[in-house]
Amino acid sequence: CAAAFTGCGINTGATAASMKNQTVTMGMANFTCRYQQANVEDYYKSMMGAKSSSELWSKDLYGNGTTMEDTMKDSVMEQLHEMYTLQAHMKDYDVSVTKDEKAAIKRAAQQFISDNSSEALKEMTADEDTVEELLTLYTIRSKMQKAIEAEADTNVTDEEANERGYTMMTISTTSHTDDEKKQLKETANKIEDAVKNGKTLEDAAKDEDQQTTTGAYASDDSTLDTSVKKALDDLKEGETSDVIETDSALYIVRLDSETDKDATEKNRQNIIDKRKSDHYNEVLEGWQKKDGWKVNKKNVAKISFKNSLTQQDPNASTETQTSTETQNAESTQ
Repeated sequence: CAAAFTGCGINTGATAASMKNQTVTMGMANFTCRYQQANVEDYYKSMMGAKSSSELWSKDLYGNGTTMEDTMKDSVMEQLHEMYTLQAHMKDYDVSVTKDEKAAIKRAAQQFISDNSSEALKEMTADEDTVEELLTLYTIRSKMQKAIEAEADTNVTDEEANERGYTMMTISTTSHTDDEKKQLKETANKIEDAVKNGKTLEDAAKDEDQQTTTGAYASDDSTLDTSVKKALDDLKEGETSDVIETDSALYIVRLDSETDKDATEKNRQNIIDKRKSDHYNEVLEGWQKKDGWKVNKKNVAKISFKNSLTQQDPNASTETQTSTETQNAESTQ
């Protein structure tokens, strides 16, 4: 039965990828790939209605000849590149793994080995040293990311963060005949007239069986239609626009507030988060430009997701079980 396991046929000491002063073994690559498979497989099966692992991972979602398995493996190899790069530059940020963290990682690795069947461990090419190494990499990535992101500029001015609040009435004209569009325009004009005569936009829209929505936007917003954004920009607090006509809809908007406090603070945090992410990626990419990273595609192709690691799979060549509790091992980071 063990001969049916794909993991058993992998040379764990062979090279999956390499970079300056670092080799990633097939044992590590296979374990990381299969660990990720176990974490997401049940969710993907449920979402996509797949009955087996082989059905799920052989799907070509975008019709470009790339299976979900290949996409996942490419993603995992990039994650390993990222983590080994960060490990190589720990001294640059005075980052280290403490004795307590090492002890916690060792306990988690031992628990992982204890929780899973020998068949599943063989399938994943998992031993205590390999599990420890991956958990150590997770820990280093977390600490390095925090250290690098701490360098980002988090000073966001009120003007940069500001979001203006609005109410909007929208009537879609898509897939309507010219006569129907004419009638819809008349409806929009009635709402406009009612607002000018003292009704609220909400009440005027309701009288014509139309609805309103609320929202907020920043000065660099790209989600609103250009004509709608321009109309809002020209309004003062409390003012309502005339009918705005685009190729796909009719709009009437009201500026409710020059500053939506909740939306503004959320936008401020989004700006900060983006600055941190951008700085992190910039530093990482700078290190990776000349590190000589190279994936041995022939070897990585031997990694297979055919057998499920999370539940019984009647269509797989055998059955394996990986404890979902081991996902908590990453908490050591």
